[in-house]
Amino acid sequence: MKNRIITTIVGCMLCSAIFAQSNDFKQVYNACIKAQSSMSGGEGSKSEINEAVELLGKARWSTLILQGVSAKGEADMKGHMVFTPAFLAECAKGRTVFKKAKEYADEEASTDRGGNTQLCTKCIAGKSTVKYGLRWNDKTLHVGAVAEVNGKINVYVEVKDPKGHMSGPYKVSSNEFKGDGKRLLDPIKMPGGMCEVYITIENKHRKAKSVAIIVE
Repeated sequence: MKNRIITTIVGCMLCSAIFAQSNDFKQVYNACIKAQSSMSGGEGSKSEINEAVELLGKARWSTLILQGVSAKGEADMKGHMVFTPAFLAECAKGRTVFKKAKEYADEEASTDRGGNTQLCTKCIAGKSTVKYGLRWNDKTLHVGAVAEVNGKINVYVEVKDPKGHMSGPYKVSSNEFKGDGKRLLDPIKMPGGMCEVYITIENKHRKAKSVAIIVE
């Protein structure tokens, strides 16, 4: 009986470990929240921006490459936050970088720091929805998203297995009508094999907002 209990506990611990987010994912997600919060007063809080830069600098992550499945709702990045160390570091120095946001976003696309966590910044037009796709071959999928200051978003994830069967949408249901500034989905257990993943970002705000998309 005692051995059964121990086996069950160990099994539960292993299962939790498999589905848990890595420290890299947590650091990147928290860094994006810090970056968002830093602008809540209208001007960048240097302490929070520096914390965001530090977290992104410590984490191992690479640039997330997404295919636009339905990307008509995308907006120009100019004038919006880019969730990268270089952009945020310049903000902390008080430099005007928002006019060059697209340049920072394009530059980051060629950077690879290694690790399984992936991050990119997209800009979604006001009251619009954009759908992206990627291929995924792992046991679990973690998805998080953080909007720039005052942003309100929803995130929906669908999975197509190798046989063409669809599952989802996976989402966070709280405040779905108004959206929220950040979304962190529960871990998604993948069906196995090379799957197609579709991530839909809905911008509930009337104005365009940039969004950090994090996957692992």
